[in-house]
Amino acid sequence: MSLNIFQLFFNYLEKRPYNNIYQNVKQDADYMEATMQEKELNEQYKKLDLSNEQRKVIMQWIDAMQAQESAYAAVVFRMGTQCCFSLLMQLSDL
Repeated sequence: MSLNIFQLFFNYLEKRPYNNIYQNVKQDADYMEATMQEKELNEQYKKLDLSNEQRKVIMQWIDAMQAQESAYAAVVFRMGTQCCFSLLMQLSDL
């Protein structure tokens, strides 16, 4: 059998009309907005002359944001895993 499993998997995910990871991230306006704001704030942060105490407060804030992003990434990973298992079940019926 000379199927390229990766191309088959990519085509499956691309044609999937719902529960598509790309679609969900694109539709999550809050996540997209937060990403843009994070980029802007990071650029402003690099230009500031801050004390060590001020930098510590900002670093704690960044850690809190990264924890939230990690939780979101776990959800996206789970969705991707479900897509993979769904595809494998469909392939086993071939």
